[in-house]
Amino acid sequence: MGRIKRREGLPITDERREIEVRERWRRIAKSYDIPEVLADNLLTTMFSVSKMREVNPSEKRKITLVGYGGMARSLASLFKLAKHEVVITGRDLEKSLKLAQEFNFTTMAIPQALQWGEMVILALPPEGVLSDGITRFLHLAEGKVVMDILSSKAKLFKKLEEMSKENGYRFVSTHPLFGPYLYPVGEKIVLIPSETSKSVEEVAKFWTDTGLTTVITDVDTHEKAMAMVQVLPHFFVLGLSRSLDFLEKELGVEFTEFQTTNFREIYKIVKRVKELEPVITEIQRLNPYARETRSIGVRELNTLFSTLEEEKK
Repeated sequence: MGRIKRREGLPITDERREIEVRERWRRIAKSYDIPEVLADNLLTTMFSVSKMREVNPSEKRKITLVGYGGMARSLASLFKLAKHEVVITGRDLEKSLKLAQEFNFTTMAIPQALQWGEMVILALPPEGVLSDGITRFLHLAEGKVVMDILSSKAKLFKKLEEMSKENGYRFVSTHPLFGPYLYPVGEKIVLIPSETSKSVEEVAKFWTDTGLTTVITDVDTHEKAMAMVQVLPHFFVLGLSRSLDFLEKELGVEFTEFQTTNFREIYKIVKRVKELEPVITEIQRLNPYARETRSIGVRELNTLFSTLEEEKK
């Protein structure tokens, strides 16, 4: 299936087909008096493992991965599946080595690593990307493709684009639309071309062959979309988290003993968001549409509150 998809230029994940298969399995499960949740769970595992097996790009690339945090680990797991050659580097070589050893990759100092790879991925937060420990060596990536993975682009994209002009490398901004978990095959990654990108199709093919679905857009469209799918939901979830903490003390009830099925799923998201709060706060701070989005969210909550109070009367 992987060979067929590559030959036809198809993404590894076909959401429409997966929905069709799920619906069919649910009907079959129901006819045999088998719990639908069992069919769903089996399919989720099968889809995931099948897509992992399908990753086998025809061209193996030499990748320099700068960083050793959660997203660097997630990308490293993906590159391991795709059998790319990878060097992991960063300011702390001990941390780089620890991540490299997990996937049987190699570690080099930043200057050597930038010279070695043909594609450089800066899996770093904004302050890391712009730190002197990185920027003073970027001239060594001349002629290569350099990508960041920042969640918000508005304030840094132009700066990174100018740096690519100064240092002679091709800059393509990316945003993986998934969290720091292992083997994210089938997930999406946003590509934002710059003035120095040249052929973004080559970069898109690299990510597609590595198991991700690409979405090509511009900075402003990306920031507007992220305001809706990241800023607003995270704002509400953080508000929910703080409200639950306050009410637990105020009402004197251990609410986790009374979780409904729906609340259990919601609370998983609450805990996950709390674990990523520094990254989420950064997005809230950097996205140019964040303030407007939060204001609209609060306005609609107040409208809903007023409606419910009127109905109560």
